[in-house]
Amino acid sequence: MIDVRLTAVLLAVSSPVFAETVQTERVSYGMASNFFDPLSNNLIAYKTETKYDEFEQGEDDRLKLAAMHCFGSFVIVRGITSGGGNCTLTDVNGDRVLQAWRIDHVTLGKGYGTWSFIGGTGAHEGITGRGYFLNEETARSGIVKITTTGTVTWPE
Repeated sequence: MIDVRLTAVLLAVSSPVFAETVQTERVSYGMASNFFDPLSNNLIAYKTETKYDEFEQGEDDRLKLAAMHCFGSFVIVRGITSGGGNCTLTDVNGDRVLQAWRIDHVTLGKGYGTWSFIGGTGAHEGITGRGYFLNEETARSGIVKITTTGTVTWPE
């Protein structure tokens, strides 16, 4: 009897944990509310908050979004951009994912950077992922389009 229990425990401990890793590409559309403060030509502060409610994504994407809310800040000091923030992603079932982002470079109306998933709830508990983004904004209207690419892994 002890041998059977010990064998069961060893099998449970030594069984591999399978995960699903997929490539992802998503285009999201929303509205930004920003604060821009050019202290000088060499020192600029920027605070951003964007709510996304329209998404183009693959039919088989496990993270089917209903909403995304991003916020953060960055500075441009002598032409060098640094900063970041977070996004909360909510899927069509109400499960959520927390994402971090870093801005690497900005040009007129565009921001380039990296993102990574910190964790999630419900169907996305244990999610990890990382990739790149291109954020395009029309300054006068506040309309934003963000394209994200990368890899996402769910534990099984």
